[in-house]
Amino acid sequence: MTRRSFAAAVLAATLGISGLGLGGVATVASAGGPPPKVFTLTGYVVSANPTNHQFVVLSGITRYAIFTTSQTRYTLNQQQATFTALRPGLRVTTTGLFRAAFRVAVRVMLQQVPVTTTTTATQPPSAALSSALTAVLAQERYALVTYQNVVAKLGNLPPFANIIRSEQQHVATVTALMSVHNVSVPSAPGTGAAAPATRTLACQLGVTTETAIITLYQRDIPLVAAYPDVVRAFSNLLDASQYGHLPAYLRCA
Repeated sequence: MTRRSFAAAVLAATLGISGLGLGGVATVASAGGPPPKVFTLTGYVVSANPTNHQFVVLSGITRYAIFTTSQTRYTLNQQQATFTALRPGLRVTTTGLFRAAFRVAVRVMLQQVPVTTTTTATQPPSAALSSALTAVLAQERYALVTYQNVVAKLGNLPPFANIIRSEQQHVATVTALMSVHNVSVPSAPGTGAAAPATRTLACQLGVTTETAIITLYQRDIPLVAAYPDVVRAFSNLLDASQYGHLPAYLRCA
C-alpha cells in the first residue's frame, strides 16, 4: 500500500466510509450508520497541501478545507489531471461526501478560464482594479492586526475574537482575488492601531475601523464594475462589515 493509499484508508476509516461512489453518491457507511451526505462546492483554489492530501477552496467569503483520497479524480479544463494540478487561482468545482466535520472530494474539476469578459489570467490588471484590491487588502490587514492587538492586550474579549476570524477570511478573500487577477500581493502583513486601555475605547476604535472599511468598499465597488467576481466579493465583504462588525462594535462602544 502506498503512503497516499494508506492515508486515504485512514481518512475513510475516520469518516466511517468504506467506499466512495465516483458518481458523486455515497456508497457504504460503516457501523450501520447513515450514508454520508453529498456536497458540491464551487469557488477558487486558495492553497493545496499534498502532504496532508488537502486543498482549500474560497467560495464567496468562506474558505473550505477539502480532503482527497487515492480515489479522487481530477480534471483540468476537462482533461485528466492529478493532485499537482491544484494551483491557487484556478476555478474549481468539487463534488464529494460530507461526514461529520470533513469534506472528502470524489471529483475535482479545475478550470483556467478568463474570470471576466475583459480580463484573462494572462493579461495585466487595470490600474483601477489593482489600486482597489491593494487598498482593500491594506485596510483589511490593518483591521485584522488592530483587533489582534486588542486581544493581546485586553484578553479574548467579545466581539473581537469572532471578528478576528472573520477578518482572516476577508484577507484570504482579497488575496485570492489578487491572485486570480494577477495583482501583486504585498508581502508585508501591515500594521494596526495600538490597543486602547479599556474595552469601551477598543470598541470605539472598532467602530472607526469598520466605518473606514465600509467607506472604502462603497467608493471602490463602482470602480471595479467591469469585474463581476470582484464586485460580488466586495459587496459580500461590505455587508459583513456594515451589518455584522459595525453593529457589534456599536453595542459595546
